[in-house]
Amino acid sequence: MKPKAEKKNTWVYVKFTLILVVCGLFGAGCSMFIGSGFDGLSRLSATLSQGLYGAGVPLMTLGLLMSAAATALYLAAKKPMARADEDDEAYEKANRLLCLALILTTLGFPWFMLTAGLAFGRAIRSESIPLAGFGFGLLILQLVWLTALQALVIGATKKLYPEKRGNVFDTKFHKDWYASCDEAEQKTIGDCSYFTFQVMNMLYPIVMVVLLMVGSAWSINALWFVLLGGLWMMQTLTYQLRNYWLQHVKPNR
Repeated sequence: MKPKAEKKNTWVYVKFTLILVVCGLFGAGCSMFIGSGFDGLSRLSATLSQGLYGAGVPLMTLGLLMSAAATALYLAAKKPMARADEDDEAYEKANRLLCLALILTTLGFPWFMLTAGLAFGRAIRSESIPLAGFGFGLLILQLVWLTALQALVIGATKKLYPEKRGNVFDTKFHKDWYASCDEAEQKTIGDCSYFTFQVMNMLYPIVMVVLLMVGSAWSINALWFVLLGGLWMMQTLTYQLRNYWLQHVKPNR
């Protein structure tokens, strides 16, 4: 039995056209606004840039609070973990607390890299050796703290799930962990990955359009376009090549 042909929906094309028109008008309006307020926006941009560089070290210090919160969640999970084998509620509570702790430790790594760039950027610009040394000390402290805490959280999670495999210090950790997951868990990982792919596919063009509008009024470094476009192309190419390999190469081996 042949599958039914998909019905044509004219509204889809109308909606697509309307979106293009609205986006075009919005972009034109933004470009006119940027052009009319060039001097004021230039001063605002310079002020924001200096403010962010100045806040680099305090923001790095704020990252330590994130590590402290993750540590508190890990310690709070230890009590219900002791009763996890005999109490389903304790098991769920421990699992949830460890999951929250893992979220914070995972978020902590890009946070301290971002704030380190701001902190060291200011220190290099001002040639401040003490500030650079303080920032470097915070960087090492947070890196060691997050790495050790992530290892502890993963170890505690493996006690709740004895079938889980993988060493957080091993370069093959994610591969080993994924291989030890059952089919439902692997599907969850796939769903989360696809959702992230969708979000980033919306975010990349939005940021690129913003850069194009800003670049029409200011002379910005070409590396911003290369960096953003390169990351976007890398994500798309990685997805498509992996899909091609799974469909057309792997089955024929």
